[in-house]
Amino acid sequence: SRSHQVYFLWGRHDAQLVLDARSTSRSLLIAGCFMSDHSRKEEHQNTQAAVKEMRKRGVRYILTLFDSSTPSPDFYRFFLQWLVEDPCLGLLIKSKGKSWNEVCRGSPKGLVDHAKRSNRIHLLDPRSSPADAALLSDFAIGVTAISALVVSALQGARIIFLDYERIDQGPQKPYCILHSLGSNRCVFYEPEVMRRALMDYFENPKANPCLGDTKPVLDQLDPFRDGKASQRIGEFVAWYLEELDNGSNSDDAVRCATDKYSGKWGADKVIRSI
Repeated sequence: SRSHQVYFLWGRHDAQLVLDARSTSRSLLIAGCFMSDHSRKEEHQNTQAAVKEMRKRGVRYILTLFDSSTPSPDFYRFFLQWLVEDPCLGLLIKSKGKSWNEVCRGSPKGLVDHAKRSNRIHLLDPRSSPADAALLSDFAIGVTAISALVVSALQGARIIFLDYERIDQGPQKPYCILHSLGSNRCVFYEPEVMRRALMDYFENPKANPCLGDTKPVLDQLDPFRDGKASQRIGEFVAWYLEELDNGSNSDDAVRCATDKYSGKWGADKVIRSI
């Protein structure tokens, strides 16, 4: 029902999605991942301290878990059970809130309580950046959506998408960028298969050095990777407002700001312009 005059995208991967969805926005600009700009220093320090304590307790490997807005009880139960069975595992939970709370209420009470008593779980503030947790763990693991994983990967973390729905086997296949990296790397369909791959890696990283590595597709996700997307967007808005103040109409102001954006950041960062 509404189309913005200007639409800012993270990278080429997002741009293709928008184009194939037949967006009518008249200007499409690549600005990078704006979520990379934000980090809560206090939360990062708290998580860092929690990880340090886990290591003192003998934890050898730490995983960050990202849920989604939809309930994901099976996802959490698998890792809680693994935690109970394996004293070398630690978990950082970066939840949107509702999913984790439902697991705490709905999972077998003994399992949740046992896992919490291990002192090998740390729950992050939902407002913190995904990268605040991912960069302090060995791997970040997500389910349903990949946005938090992508933010983590752009900051240098190793990531794994647990794809219960096998989305690459349906109409979304052309956009499954993590799947395109090949099997046994960043996408797993079965949690037990993923666990074996992780344990093999922890025993001998050279056995599968590419596990969780997204380097081949990072340019498609964010060609800048400098954490300055918000600055680029703000700069564009300033150019636009300046033109309006000089008497230009809205279309001319957008056109002028886009030309300046292209001149500063490259013509390849303008996907569509008025």
